[in-house]
Amino acid sequence: MNSLVISDYGSYVTVKRGMFLVSRKVNDKEERREVSPSEVDEILFCSTSLVSTHVLRVALSRGITVAFLDSRGQIWGLLLPSVVTETVRTKKAQYEAVASGLDYGKEIIRAKINNQVVHLKYWARRGVKTDYRELEGKDEATAARIYWQNLSQVVPGFRGRDVEGGDGFNSALNYSYAILYSRVMRALVLAGLDPYLGFVHKDRPGNESLVYDFSEMFKPYVDLVLAKAFKDGLEVKLKGGLMDKESRGAVAKLVVKGLEEKVKEELDHNPKSLNQAIRAHALKFASALREKREYRGFRMVV
Repeated sequence: MNSLVISDYGSYVTVKRGMFLVSRKVNDKEERREVSPSEVDEILFCSTSLVSTHVLRVALSRGITVAFLDSRGQIWGLLLPSVVTETVRTKKAQYEAVASGLDYGKEIIRAKINNQVVHLKYWARRGVKTDYRELEGKDEATAARIYWQNLSQVVPGFRGRDVEGGDGFNSALNYSYAILYSRVMRALVLAGLDPYLGFVHKDRPGNESLVYDFSEMFKPYVDLVLAKAFKDGLEVKLKGGLMDKESRGAVAKLVVKGLEEKVKEELDHNPKSLNQAIRAHALKFASALREKREYRGFRMVV
């Protein structure tokens, strides 16, 4: 998936001669760049910017997702193209599965823990002492505690996962997950699924439960992308406990690039990007619901 990342404060995006035109002022001079809509699958606004309605109309008519992220990495707006597949049948099957107590959530959590093990094993093979075997057979909460404790041995200055933590790695994780959520949301909606009805996270008004459920399988790969960058010396600057705009832009570009890297998957001999894997699994999950059969989650190999 090709992303147009708008991270510079005060940028203005419009359409000129069928091209997206991104403008911003630098030292009283205006910089411009043109991007063809045919080269974009997603537009990410990571800072306060101006955008014309013409841009939104062109984007959605071309099947381009538009996501707006605040300084905390929370998605405050997401525009999706209206083309979906098997909408009625899929949603009906999803509602029936939840109502009948079919527990697809167990497989999602098993896949998540598997991928946490694989992530830690990656570092163990590179000389970092990790207790990745301790995660196997554990419940989600216990596995998470062991996982983050071990990851603190990899990332300099990281003391453990804390959503409210004011350190650079936790802030980068929050922001990166927001980008992942936008990709998962797009994939689920286009597969005809209801993103607000999940199997693991509780259903609350405005809570994209299935998005959070489905993202769990892919988070360890995002963690790996960030851990590599921080171990190689990436530093983010914090202001008031949040990343500054330059850091947000850098992290966004890093994650967008990472999502396009090829990742191997168990029982799949055709490596694909994580974006492609997310889309493929959304369709696979929707199909499993419609056909009332088991679903095998995403299990990465690195």
